[in-house]
Amino acid sequence: MTKNPVRPSRFLVVAVTAALLSACSGGGDADDAALPVPTAEEETSEPEETLSEEDIRALEELHDRYWTEIIAIENGAPLDGGPLLEFASPDLAEEELSMISTYHDEGFFRVGEPEITGVTVFPVDEDSAQVESCVNEDDWPIMAEGVEAPIEKRGATPRAFLAERTSEGWILASHVLQEEAEISC
Repeated sequence: MTKNPVRPSRFLVVAVTAALLSACSGGGDADDAALPVPTAEEETSEPEETLSEEDIRALEELHDRYWTEIIAIENGAPLDGGPLLEFASPDLAEEELSMISTYHDEGFFRVGEPEITGVTVFPVDEDSAQVESCVNEDDWPIMAEGVEAPIEKRGATPRAFLAERTSEGWILASHVLQEEAEISC
């Protein structure tokens, strides 16, 4: 009688498959096979940056100083970059003065002031932050020769700045696009 060589190989395949399945399943209790569940401490990614109360107050003050100066200049005060450079980067000061100068050269000035609410500071990292607020310019008209320019009333819109810490303290470094602001108005 001849032996069929296929039978031992089938037995071998079944045995190997069973061993592999047993190894994959862990062969223990259901608790042994369960994946570990991360704890709340493990789930948190990198710690969120925070700012001290002193930094937040300094940044809110920069925001207030910026708007006080811009309102005065847009309302007709001399185009002097000196006060802006005390708390804003040269690039931001130049950008603002250039734009306002163009308006003034064309005879446009503002009257009054905007409504500014919701000043909020968001840390970016230990040496930078985003300072945001809602600014409503609807009652801060642009005037030309005593006549209000027909400008669309938009209500409050987000305004945001990137602030950076320097060796002298915080400065407003640049504008942040409205679309990138974290607040909504």
